[in-house]
Amino acid sequence: MTPTISIAISSPYVTVDEFARVSGMNPRTVKKYISEGKLPIRKKKITGKYDRSTTLINMTALTLEGAKAFNPELKLDEDKS
Repeated sequence: MTPTISIAISSPYVTVDEFARVSGMNPRTVKKYISEGKLPIRKKKITGKYDRSTTLINMTALTLEGAKAFNPELKLDEDKS
């Protein structure tokens, strides 16, 4: 029998400021990590010449990455649709 693990994520996406607060990082460092591709973000929809949408960090992706790092044999059923 395969064990079942349940993980609750309070919010699938958080702002840069919220991520900085919960991680203890400086918001400038968080923005740097985003620009370097070190943090997964929600893709923005460009709506005009200047994009003023809020950058959101994908907490679900980070949680799955952490679970996989904890147990490399973990098999994740991810819906790619």
